[in-house]
Amino acid sequence: MKDIILVIALVAALILCAVLLAVHLKGKKRIRSLTKSIDTFLKDGTLTDLATDEGEFSHLQNNICDLETKLVFEREYTKREAKSNTEFISDISHQLKTPLAGLRLYCEMQHSTAPDAHTEKELALIGKMEKLIHSILRLEKLRSDTYSMQFAEVQLAEIFAELQTEFSALFAQKTITVHGNAALRCDKMWLRESLGNVIKNACEHTEPDGKVEINIEQAEKSVLVTIQDNGGGVKAEELSMLFRRFHRSEDASPDSAGIGLAITRAIVEKHHGTVFAENYANGLRVSMYFPVIDANLKL
Repeated sequence: MKDIILVIALVAALILCAVLLAVHLKGKKRIRSLTKSIDTFLKDGTLTDLATDEGEFSHLQNNICDLETKLVFEREYTKREAKSNTEFISDISHQLKTPLAGLRLYCEMQHSTAPDAHTEKELALIGKMEKLIHSILRLEKLRSDTYSMQFAEVQLAEIFAELQTEFSALFAQKTITVHGNAALRCDKMWLRESLGNVIKNACEHTEPDGKVEINIEQAEKSVLVTIQDNGGGVKAEELSMLFRRFHRSEDASPDSAGIGLAITRAIVEKHHGTVFAENYANGLRVSMYFPVIDANLKL
């Protein structure tokens, strides 16, 4: 009798183990399937299927589907709002361009017949206004995805070599050094502009013989670019405002409109990166993090 009970208990234990193993394998299979579905959503925007059965895992799958749907709607809403904002600013810009063109014409005519300091100042102010309108319009078009980014793998050292040559000519007494290299999938033209804005800002906020140091670090999943100077840094309360539109520091150039670093942030974000500034030692350091993105990923 005891032997029969023992055999029954052993069989029951084996059946229980088999059931648990089957449940475990089914769970792993569903996890792999859900992971694959999330990866597909990130690549091409295909939503995860809703689960029709009961259970905690199905509840999780449906919550993920809801989250993906909300992300899609939020992204579309943000695009519509950005496009609407761009159209509004574009309309204002065009409305301003006509009277500005007229003012420039009359000032140039007056300056050609009776040149004086007043008309020179007026022409300079008109030029500044035209530049500001152009910069604002470009920034808003960037934010609303009006511009089409052309992504390709680029060696960052090549971009910085071009910028180093350019700014060494503009700021002859500055010392600009570049260390490291990394391959990054990016739009070379736009990324070059964003990096150039930071270097220009660093050069303008250092002494005539100031130093600007650029470091590029390649990791498995990210690229870090830091641009630091020895210009003494900025006030702590200014750090969070450096990349806002129209922000100008106390020692900013008179010609500065406070748009360059805002454009930099917009470009970095279009590359799915982040940018922030911090004071260090005797200067300012701007750090940019870029993810290493698969060429097949939908950007």
